[in-house]
Amino acid sequence: MSRLDGLTDILEQAKDLDPEVVVNDWGVLRRVRSRRQGPRPVLGRGLNRMMRDPRLPDVGPEHLGGDPTPDSWKKASHDSGPFRRLMASLGIERAETDAPLQGLDAVTAGGPSLTLHMPYGMVASGRICMVSGWGKPASVRFVPPRRCDAPCRRFTIELRAPWSRRQQGATELPLVREGEILPLNRLLNRRRNSFPEPALDPAPRFLQKGNTHFYRLDEAGIRAALQWIASNDSVDRLVVEPDLPM
Repeated sequence: MSRLDGLTDILEQAKDLDPEVVVNDWGVLRRVRSRRQGPRPVLGRGLNRMMRDPRLPDVGPEHLGGDPTPDSWKKASHDSGPFRRLMASLGIERAETDAPLQGLDAVTAGGPSLTLHMPYGMVASGRICMVSGWGKPASVRFVPPRRCDAPCRRFTIELRAPWSRRQQGATELPLVREGEILPLNRLLNRRRNSFPEPALDPAPRFLQKGNTHFYRLDEAGIRAALQWIASNDSVDRLVVEPDLPM
């Protein structure tokens, strides 16, 4: 039995419960909408695009001369007019969203209802799983597995990006004024040969669970997200995850 066949059975059993299905794939959305009395689809975070890289507050344009954060970095698909019309044409009335570290602008009225996830935000997902390839021979390490043994149930990988901190190595990235040339005796990056101990390192973190990268809001980020909820009536659901979603 294929995964889609299993989904069909689940939808059949739940048809009398007025369920919702969170879709992060256009193919799954098509299958859900193919049923006349199917569940109401909810646009998942995988299809609600926004800038969610936890390094953005540290490598943004301000370190290149004081430029303000681009407006596009505080936008999301759920606030785009054309995307809202697409959602309406597909019968989608709700979208799930994250609170990125650089914040989100106020939501324009007239859009879908929103569900906010925290403290974990989803950065990106893909077919190749580094966790699944752990300890396997190179010939199958980064090949999409036919069957996953789900090692991410047992552990989570934390990745650091120390080279992105402006406080650590800003002088290693020379700023070039108009009329000058790039100096050839200095590398145009901030990589270091040694990094501080993890507990003492304030660098941005990526948390990897399976084939998906996440970030975690700190206390200040949680407070900012709650303030964003309070100022936007369209955000009427909050999903609190005590651990990374599996």
